[in-house]
Amino acid sequence: MKGHVTGALRWWDLLTATLQALLDSEASLLKFRTAFAASLGLDAARVTLFGSGRSALHALVAGLELPPDAEVLLPGYTCVVVPNVFLHLGLPVRYVDIAPGGWNPDAEAIAQAITPRTALVVLPHNFGLCMDGIETLRERFPSVVFVEDAAHAWGSRNAEGRMAGTRAQAAFFSFEYSKPLTTGIGGALVLNDVSLRARMARRLPALRVPKRGQVLRQVLTLVWHRLGQSLPGALMRGLSAVLRLPARAAGVVARTPDSELSGASAPDYALGLHPWSAALGLQQARRAEALWALRRRQARTYDALLAGAPGWTLPQHGEGEVLLRYPVRIDDAAQRAAVMRGLVALDIVPGVWFDDVVHPAGSLRYGYEAGACPQGEAAARAVLNLPLGLHADLSPRQQQGLRALARGAAA
Repeated sequence: MKGHVTGALRWWDLLTATLQALLDSEASLLKFRTAFAASLGLDAARVTLFGSGRSALHALVAGLELPPDAEVLLPGYTCVVVPNVFLHLGLPVRYVDIAPGGWNPDAEAIAQAITPRTALVVLPHNFGLCMDGIETLRERFPSVVFVEDAAHAWGSRNAEGRMAGTRAQAAFFSFEYSKPLTTGIGGALVLNDVSLRARMARRLPALRVPKRGQVLRQVLTLVWHRLGQSLPGALMRGLSAVLRLPARAAGVVARTPDSELSGASAPDYALGLHPWSAALGLQQARRAEALWALRRRQARTYDALLAGAPGWTLPQHGEGEVLLRYPVRIDDAAQRAAVMRGLVALDIVPGVWFDDVVHPAGSLRYGYEAGACPQGEAAARAVLNLPLGLHADLSPRQQQGLRALARGAAA
């Protein structure tokens, strides 16, 4: 079954990480930090590891000590954990719509939205597609802190060869289950600006090591997701139906609580990364170039299979971009539903990131007013993702079926 989770993880990595963590203990954190920084072409001094990407963003914003009336600009197409950081810090936000037919805001739209109150702007690289114009924004607005949301974009380079996460004053990455590099739950803060690093040196929080039970839940969840990449879809769906409720009742599945999605509760922003998780990330960081090359090749395969498909809008990606998922737009709702059913029949998991301006649908839209970002809302209605990663190569039968599905989608 071709899915979207644990896309860089091998079974061998789980065993190797366990042995490495036992031998190295705390040294695993430094080794992973160094390897991850090197994959971005950076010195390890720029990188701090966290228990999640949202924690990295929270630590940065809290450390900036912005005044309570400082305004934050967010993309009008994002995940709920991003605006919730500002909800919990009591900072007002405004959303900037994405470009028509695209997945990120246009730099000029960001520039037009900036006011004298604007203190911080989050710039996304949704699906690994690099947002353009970051350097120009920094030059035009030197008093504004620009932060790259690079959660989807490990390894992506823009047309000029600049790596995502290295272009703004700061950036945050996520190592969650479905990201290009996964440690179960985890993240990193990158501070590119020298003055900002000095400013934050004593303001980053002391992090707590996750308890063994938390790490065990992450391990079991990783194993479950990795198993899902190996079993036939029908068998995996049957197992899920049988085991989902008992697993959740027993608390063995790591997931974002509904209370966090609704904004009623905050995550533990002071949670750090466990040495075992760091050891797992290290295995993947050492294979960075091979993992990126695989995703680029798979994206080109989709380009060729789906070229000219009626009713499908394909992502415009550059040679250096590494996509997290391959996002397409199918604006006709009936077509989209038929394609999703067809993908399931082919044992290809149809993803729906992002299914809302503030994903997932039904979560808190902190500071968002319906209709404020019509392009983001239209994209959320039309989006469909195809899987990429270590276990996502399509068989000849699946390629043939996907091509036929795309050709028949306009009927």
